[in-house]
Amino acid sequence: MANYWLLWAIYLAAAFCFIAIVWRVLYFKQHLLFTFCLRATAISILLTPWTSNVRDSFIAPALMVMTLDGITLGSGDAIRAFVPLLLSITLSLVVAVTLWWRKRRKLKQW
Repeated sequence: MANYWLLWAIYLAAAFCFIAIVWRVLYFKQHLLFTFCLRATAISILLTPWTSNVRDSFIAPALMVMTLDGITLGSGDAIRAFVPLLLSITLSLVVAVTLWWRKRRKLKQW
């Protein structure tokens, strides 16, 4: 159990480093909506958890669960982790478009 939390801490540290890099690299001044959507998608893919096994309560990143379920159990079982990942990406894109729209409105008022 101690390794479980240690590995999650290592994964989250690496994910936040990757997000920081993505945040700096993916900035397109002329296409802010594209920037917001790419950032939101990257964050959503990296930080969406899902149960690693149907019988256990342990969680893992949904992208890893989906990939490993697809490899070991078949593509039909990969849907188990794909659905929450798709919902997470959709919600993050809605939030990104809303933030972009609010920022655009604020800039037009000036």
